[in-house]
Amino acid sequence: MNFFHEHGMETKVEDNGRVFPVTDSARTVYEVLKNYLKDNKVEIENKAEVKNIIADNKKISSVILADGRTLKARSFILATGVKSRPDTGSTGDGFKWLKTLGHTVIEPDVSLVPITIKEDWIKNLAGITLPKTKITIFQDNKKQFSRTGKILFTHVGLSGPTILNMSKNVRELLNYGKVMIQLDLFPDQNEGELDNILINLFQENNKQLKNSLATLLPSALVITLLNQSTISPEIKCHSITRENRKTLVKLLKTFSLSVKGLLGTNKAIITSGGVALTEVNFKTMQSRLYDNLYIIGDLLNIDRPSGGFSLQLCWTTGYVAGNSIEVENNK
Repeated sequence: MNFFHEHGMETKVEDNGRVFPVTDSARTVYEVLKNYLKDNKVEIENKAEVKNIIADNKKISSVILADGRTLKARSFILATGVKSRPDTGSTGDGFKWLKTLGHTVIEPDVSLVPITIKEDWIKNLAGITLPKTKITIFQDNKKQFSRTGKILFTHVGLSGPTILNMSKNVRELLNYGKVMIQLDLFPDQNEGELDNILINLFQENNKQLKNSLATLLPSALVITLLNQSTISPEIKCHSITRENRKTLVKLLKTFSLSVKGLLGTNKAIITSGGVALTEVNFKTMQSRLYDNLYIIGDLLNIDRPSGGFSLQLCWTTGYVAGNSIEVENNK
């Protein structure tokens, strides 16, 4: 943060300690970094695809490019990212090179990725965000684990920080059978308290049920929920029976969805796996196999949740590697 402040970028701290530029624009971060590189006369080679890394006597000697050129250097930092979002150029090539060099690579798989849902009506909820929902995962009618947090409905399923952080565990459960997700849309109220909320709501007006419930939840979600019940969305509030109300409470506290699977690497924020941590010196980020090779960021086998931790992993390990190389070169 000090680095960015010193280079003219003001920051702000939001929920859960997440730091953003006050402009709310990633372009601002990009411009600071680009100008810093320019001021320090750093040369950037675009469209320079690496075909091979040449090693000799526990050192990297050069990099061979696709156009036949050879790049030599005293030190090499590998910062290629993982396999997620290949449209950004992150295609997992770094793992291939490290394996060739003799490093142990734990095979990557998708992690922090949206979950797809079997029910066709999920597409009707695309774009709806719920700030606080309790999400419980079931398999064979047995509760596996639960989390509470923000969720986002997509045209194929569920996303949002809480869902992303659960996706790896859901993926593992799918190896053993069907998985269900149960949503508690009112986690701060028990069934009795929620029943009282509905009683008061229905006593205050005689609107159609779908319109009254729309004061508590997004309209599209209300219609979807009511379609899962035997209660007509058009029924007037004063005509709702005690049984109708109990059915609604149950539905709002245990809204179930069937997991279809996970989206692929093109939609994953990160993939799990990476270089075995025993093969990296974390004081310097040096490879323990090659003295002048430094491995940073997502290439490391470090699981992390959503919420800026991947960015922080890249900032921190890159900073350590850069400083270590400067110290080494000044000896």
